Amino acid sequence: MIDATFFRFVMVGIVNTIVGYSIIMILFHLVGLSYSLSYFLSYVVGIVVSFFLNRNFVFFSQRDKLAEFMKFLIAFGVSYLVSYFALVLLMEWGILNANISFFIGMVIYSTLFYLLNRYITFKGTVDKL
Repeated sequence: MIDATFFRFVMVGIVNTIVGYSIIMILFHLVGLSYSLSYFLSYVVGIVVSFFLNRNFVFFSQRDKLAEFMKFLIAFGVSYLVSYFALVLLMEWGILNANISFFIGMVIYSTLFYLLNRYITFKGTVDKL
């Protein structure tokens, strides 16, 4: 069942995905950076904005910002590494072209990131709505 929290997460995710994917394409195709660096930098740019949007708009948390940010960074790290591993497999093995591989990596990242934030980082915060 899709609840309001998931819907808000998707809305924030759409904004972050558009921005992140745009950054990847610009850095990879226009600037000429490697796919690894392009992928990494796009997530670095989005992580701080994502934390504040998720904390304040999706999960409405009033808890300790620093503690939540640390959990958020761990959730980000786990999600990023899993999605990056998938990206490397798709790119290095020539399974899909770069643009589709980037998109699949982002879908893996987003799904895992939502689950980790909902059930670990901001656990219990949306139950108070």
